[in-house]
Amino acid sequence: MPQGAEPPNILNISSIPWVAFTGFNLNLPTDYLLPILTIGRHAEQDGATRMPLAIQVHHAVCDGYHLGRFVEHVQGLADAAPDWMKF
Repeated sequence: MPQGAEPPNILNISSIPWVAFTGFNLNLPTDYLLPILTIGRHAEQDGATRMPLAIQVHHAVCDGYHLGRFVEHVQGLADAAPDWMKF
């Protein structure tokens, strides 16, 4: 856990690149309100690179609409990766 006060607008991102998953869940205290993103092993499938992304949010601070908009934005970044990444 971080020492001292957490900065504003923080979000937790973890990566377990050696594991491919279709679902991931952390058992957290009910008062833990920060979003958590977990990324797994990427793989080639049907000519596309796929990477699992699990998002855990507390419904008291995040509605499905907002989560859907976030996922659409992340997918847009992935789709446009050749435009902004240096390969």
